Amino acid sequence: MSIKIYLPVNYYYLNKSTNLYGQVQINEDNVVSYYVLEASDLEFSDKAINHEKGNLRFLGSILNEDFNADQNQFLKFNMRLCFTYNSSQANITLVYLGITPEYLKHIKVILYDKQMVRNLFVSGESENRRSLEYNDNDSTDCDFLELSRLNQPTADNQNKANNNANKSIQYGLTLIADSPIKIFEYMAENVFINSIMVHTTIYKHFKEWQTACDKRSRPANIVLDRILGIILMLILFTLATQPGDFLIQISHYVIDELYGLLKVLEGSPIGLKLNIHLNNFFLDCFKYHIELWSTFLDFIEPLVRQVFLAIGMIGCLGFTFQIALLVDLISVIGLHSHCFYIYTKVLYNVERRGLSVLWQVVRGNRYNILKGRTESHNYMNRQLYLATIFFSAILFLLPTTLVYYIVFAALKALTFATLSVFHFLRRKLMYLPIEVCIKRLLRGCHEIDCIQIKDVSHHERAFLMHKQQKINVTVYKITTL
Repeated sequence: MSIKIYLPVNYYYLNKSTNLYGQVQINEDNVVSYYVLEASDLEFSDKAINHEKGNLRFLGSILNEDFNADQNQFLKFNMRLCFTYNSSQANITLVYLGITPEYLKHIKVILYDKQMVRNLFVSGESENRRSLEYNDNDSTDCDFLELSRLNQPTADNQNKANNNANKSIQYGLTLIADSPIKIFEYMAENVFINSIMVHTTIYKHFKEWQTACDKRSRPANIVLDRILGIILMLILFTLATQPGDFLIQISHYVIDELYGLLKVLEGSPIGLKLNIHLNNFFLDCFKYHIELWSTFLDFIEPLVRQVFLAIGMIGCLGFTFQIALLVDLISVIGLHSHCFYIYTKVLYNVERRGLSVLWQVVRGNRYNILKGRTESHNYMNRQLYLATIFFSAILFLLPTTLVYYIVFAALKALTFATLSVFHFLRRKLMYLPIEVCIKRLLRGCHEIDCIQIKDVSHHERAFLMHKQQKINVTVYKITTL
């Protein structure tokens, strides 16, 4: 059996008679841990002390060395721990322990700073929030995590600090702040609108944001998100005279750039000799597609202006909602370039597969599906003649198709990279440990990996007398890097 006593460092040097309160836990390895959390003025009576302080149990006391008590007297006062102090010694000394089996040879007294332990973080989360909100039962596997959880301020103490007026004001402000998201939720969950929005980025982000709100795991991120969204909304409506014109200009700029790209491909790009007839077919097809898209944008121009206005108004929900809506708009604006990529990709795959099959034919081979191997085969002359003609035609058309495929694949990759940057910013803003950074700067929070245990040296070696036997008492102190 091992015994650990977690004691606040200021109590270790306290030359005052006090009662100690805390918790006792015994784990599966028969390790008894005493967590001393609070202290109050000494209270003794003729009966045993059974009172509690909040949710804490009475553990024992710190007494003057003049208090001469035997084990029966300690049991009378219902003590589990007892320390003594005197004027000649700087620290208190352990003189009684409620659980002292015969084979116990060592006791550990671990000193800790209450504020430092209270501000421990594990992977960017407060231990109190992890255990209470996520029902993380693994926190008891580590004494430090359990110590941090026990030292967290209780909900009763927090409620006592706020009066009814503050609660009413806070409730009113929360109701006003949540009204935009409630309106958006009502619209997004509508049967007709939901069938369209379920495939959009803004709807997926809304679900992620709603999960974070329900868990209350990112309050600082949500506040910062809304502040940035409102700031951007004010900038759009104050600096830009017609915010809707900006999106229209971008759409026409993309169309003009695609026209310029097709004009480059019309000649001999980077010295490549393209097939004239196939090149003209591609150009006519893509130009018609762009003209059709330009006509469609002109048709929906009033709606696009209102959508861009919605980007500014949606800043009430948060900056990440604006980013998500912008991602959807970029996807819509670049839809024609995505179609070009699909066309050229399908045609390139068809030609590549055709060349692979016809190459086996002109070599006099074929693939045996039943045996799963390539075998020799005697083709008829007309079969070899047709295969050679088709193989030559596809081979000479492949460079032109490959050039278009590479160009539009690069354009697709550029669009995907842009959307990935927005996705990265959106997720980082939601899951960036802002609260941890603020608390680390203001209150000196520490990750649990930074904890160090240092030995507290004394002039005389401490020990506890139990049945004429000396049990070594080693004192340690929890520090951080």
